[in-house]
Amino acid sequence: MGKYAVAVLMLFVSALSFAQDNASVAPLSKDSADACYQSGVDLFSDGRYEEAVIMLKKAAESGHADAQYDYGLCCFNGNGIAEDKDEAVVWFRKAAFQGLPVAQYTMGNCYEYGDGVEQSSESAVEWYMLSAGQGYADAQAALGIAYYSGVGVEQDNQIAAEWFRRAAEQGNADAQSYLGTFYANGIVVQQSGYKAALWYQKAADQGHPEGLYNLGYCYEFGVGVDWDEDKAMELYEAAASAGLAVAQLDLALYYIERDNLGDDETALEWLYAAVAQDYPDAQYLLGRLYYEGRIVGKDQERASRWFAMAAAQENTEAQCDLGFCYLTGQGVRQDVEIAVRWFVKAAELGNVRAQHNIGVCYYEGLGLEQSYEEAVKWFTLAADKGYPDSEYYLGVCYNNGQGVGKNRSTAVKLLRRAKKGGCKEAAEALRILSE
Repeated sequence: MGKYAVAVLMLFVSALSFAQDNASVAPLSKDSADACYQSGVDLFSDGRYEEAVIMLKKAAESGHADAQYDYGLCCFNGNGIAEDKDEAVVWFRKAAFQGLPVAQYTMGNCYEYGDGVEQSSESAVEWYMLSAGQGYADAQAALGIAYYSGVGVEQDNQIAAEWFRRAAEQGNADAQSYLGTFYANGIVVQQSGYKAALWYQKAADQGHPEGLYNLGYCYEFGVGVDWDEDKAMELYEAAASAGLAVAQLDLALYYIERDNLGDDETALEWLYAAVAQDYPDAQYLLGRLYYEGRIVGKDQERASRWFAMAAAQENTEAQCDLGFCYLTGQGVRQDVEIAVRWFVKAAELGNVRAQHNIGVCYYEGLGLEQSYEEAVKWFTLAADKGYPDSEYYLGVCYNNGQGVGKNRSTAVKLLRRAKKGGCKEAAEALRILSE
């Protein structure tokens, strides 16, 4: 915590210059500043934003912390005054230096998202620390997320859990949902489906989308609660209606797989809702539907466009399918080199199908200089993950001595694994070897 103590000291030393700024304006008395601030709040509540801004700024210039914060909000959102995030930060900072927890938290938000200041996750954490130290629940939850994700601070699940617990006990729904996930997965706490469902329920009761979704999962699989598929669907739909893209996608998949009359329209409604949020998994699914001609007309050009959108967001399945489109010229102009580039992107992110495809490209000399040795390397990566087609190719390489020492027993072992995984070519290869 030493580095944060230094950061806090620096922040409060800097506050001296702001105190001097405030002193340059003839201040109202405390009672007058309070009255001016309350007048601004009342005017704002009545929708008289321009008049409210005048009163709030007057109180803010007299050093009223709440007025400084609220005037900053008006600048930030453009209420009664032209939107100006840089100016907003000036006033948030003044209020934060006076110790207003919500202002300190908001400064953290500004640094986290780069609003009115240069983005800095480290600075965001410093401000969250100040606010959380005063018991501000939203800042405590934000700190928990920072420690859990390792953004702006060294990753530490133990510290994350402590901040989530503090915020959750104050009713913060984000923290309640995260704490439920810690219990569900046994992250630095003893795994407990019951406690997971309990915290998810608390978040869901507040309409928290992730809490609703996670509680739905609990009911679908009987985790910590009695199994209840109808209740699960009710919760999933509530999460989807609240705008959670993953819930919208799951509902789309549910209705597609049911394959009942009238379900296709409902499936597409939920799928398009997720796509509208630029959710890559939904973009990929829509691409697959166009590619296969399932519940929408078959259209390989549209399929490739949706694959490209999802691929740009590092959906590895989309990257792999887009590569295949370029390899075969489906929906796009055939370009083997572009195909290989997409396969490599997906393979480097761990996609086993892409790793296999690179192996095939090396084996056949498609877009890459033919090399059995390189092919074996990529086939081995995929085969070690149980990919049947790579087990087949690797078996062929061992049988023929291509890129690896000839070894019939290893070849047979690999071909049997491939056959067990459903590879028809492996079954035929084994038949030929047995003759």
